[in-house]
Amino acid sequence: MGGRRAQISLFAVALAIGLLAVGQLRSHARPTEISSLSAQELSTLIETLTARNLELRNGLADIGEQLREYRAAGTEGQSALGVSQEDLRRISAFAGLAGVDGQGIVMTVEGSLDAIALNDLVNELRNAGAEAIAVDEVRITAGSVATEGPRSLEIDGVDIGKRFTLRAVGSPEGLVSAIERPGGIISQLKLVISATITIQQVQSIQLPATARSLSPVVGKPIE
Repeated sequence: MGGRRAQISLFAVALAIGLLAVGQLRSHARPTEISSLSAQELSTLIETLTARNLELRNGLADIGEQLREYRAAGTEGQSALGVSQEDLRRISAFAGLAGVDGQGIVMTVEGSLDAIALNDLVNELRNAGAEAIAVDEVRITAGSVATEGPRSLEIDGVDIGKRFTLRAVGSPEGLVSAIERPGGIISQLKLVISATITIQQVQSIQLPATARSLSPVVGKPIE
């Protein structure tokens, strides 16, 4: 809307300049009429034209400044919008609402891993700085918990077999160091379960978005 007003104002100023120029040309085209004016009348006419020209120049300068302000405001608005969209994209990915891609690790687990052990493994990865985690095709969110189902382990209502893949996005070196350190989660699990766990560092893995609704049931955002 501001840009539209500026364009209309510029048009009005340009029209005024055109009318003044036409008036000046017509005055020059009627040398007899001008020649009939007295020196004082000619002086007054010149002063009037000079004043009008000054007003028009000032008007053009003001409109030009407004246009610069409108353009700057538009650029800043687009920049702020771009930042907001990028922030929203990152938050959505971090929360699990969107799929993510990045470097990380792939863990293949096979054996008698129970729900407690799987939750401990997921929590250890979170503590180690994993930005996103998935067990098979189930994206782990803040509310995801492994439970003992009637047939097998379950996460978010999805069955997890005795052999599954756990993928985590984050620093590959940092994640491996955290879970393989002496006395770490891998060492602890080997003492209480019978399972084979292999770990591979990868430069690119893709994790899906969560299929569950993340809308709060009880809590409401504060206005």
